[in-house]
Amino acid sequence: MTPKLLFVILDGCRPDALQQANTPALDALWQGGAVTWQGRSVMPSITLPCHNTMFRSVLPDVHGVIDNDFNSLALRFPSFIDAAAQVGKHCAMFYSWEQLRDLNHPGNMRATHYRFADYGDDNDTPVALAAADYLVSEQPDLMVLYMGDVDIHGHLYGWMSPEYIGAIERNDSAVGQVLARLEQAGLREDYHVLVLADHGGHDTDHGTDMPEDMLIPFILHGTRIRAGHAVRTPFSLLDVAPTVAHLMGFDAPSEWQGRPLIEAFAD
Repeated sequence: MTPKLLFVILDGCRPDALQQANTPALDALWQGGAVTWQGRSVMPSITLPCHNTMFRSVLPDVHGVIDNDFNSLALRFPSFIDAAAQVGKHCAMFYSWEQLRDLNHPGNMRATHYRFADYGDDNDTPVALAAADYLVSEQPDLMVLYMGDVDIHGHLYGWMSPEYIGAIERNDSAVGQVLARLEQAGLREDYHVLVLADHGGHDTDHGTDMPEDMLIPFILHGTRIRAGHAVRTPFSLLDVAPTVAHLMGFDAPSEWQGRPLIEAFAD
């Protein structure tokens, strides 16, 4: 059976912060799967350019999104949502930052759920629980769960602050609740789980080529993935979409610049 995928994006989560925080759900994923703490973002290391590279596998100077305003020229490049939908995959996205609405061509997302993020609140847990409901009831082939509170707390209190670490821990709890719901429904083994960040941060900002902004974690867990494996192959946001395509069994569009992280796969 072709694997399904739960794709979790922790906006602004530095790998050293994830290692420092108390994150039992995410720890179980990286300890039982493939992981690198040396993944690379792209320049500018800003959320919307990073996500368009993540989804479309071309660099910002190619897709044209260079800040947090969308450039419709990016639609020249199919995203992994577009490629998956073209072969009949059921795709859904649950998120809390409306600027992400243009990551696919209209009509290729079967379901979306958007909740406005209030600064300082726990915005991600309600979005994650809504995603869990949809996962159990509809069993999509691909669920993208975007969680933005880590980035918000970095801007409010500073990257690596206690408040920032606390936001990572709340995200971990929310991911754990989603995985528990899948387990209770007998669906856990159906889903591979991909967890990564779009960028890091320093002080109360990001967007530079500093290591603090550019390094990101990458975690992939599931029956087809090497267990307890430390990835050695260089990996960047360019490689996300080809890795998703390889896992889910559809062809990578010719426009994509990245390549799948074959090393992570057991088969």
